[in-house]
Amino acid sequence: MISEDCGYCGQSGRIRRVFWRPDPWVLIRFHNGLLQAVPWVWTNLPQPETSVSDEGRTGSAALLSAVALLDLVRLLHRGEEA
Repeated sequence: MISEDCGYCGQSGRIRRVFWRPDPWVLIRFHNGLLQAVPWVWTNLPQPETSVSDEGRTGSAALLSAVALLDLVRLLHRGEEA
């Protein structure tokens, strides 16, 4: 956490979930075990890409955890074998 507006400034943890309210927020499990939702801008995470794509579509980029990405790859791989 880098925002001095947050009582958790200086602490670190793992991102458990990303959601929008309408701006991005993250659910963080701090190393002390506390689970807390905070605005994305309070963290030092890179800003999510929300610009217009080459196809002209607008919207928020999909953000996947490593576990979710691995599950997606497994699902797609199974679909090719069927």
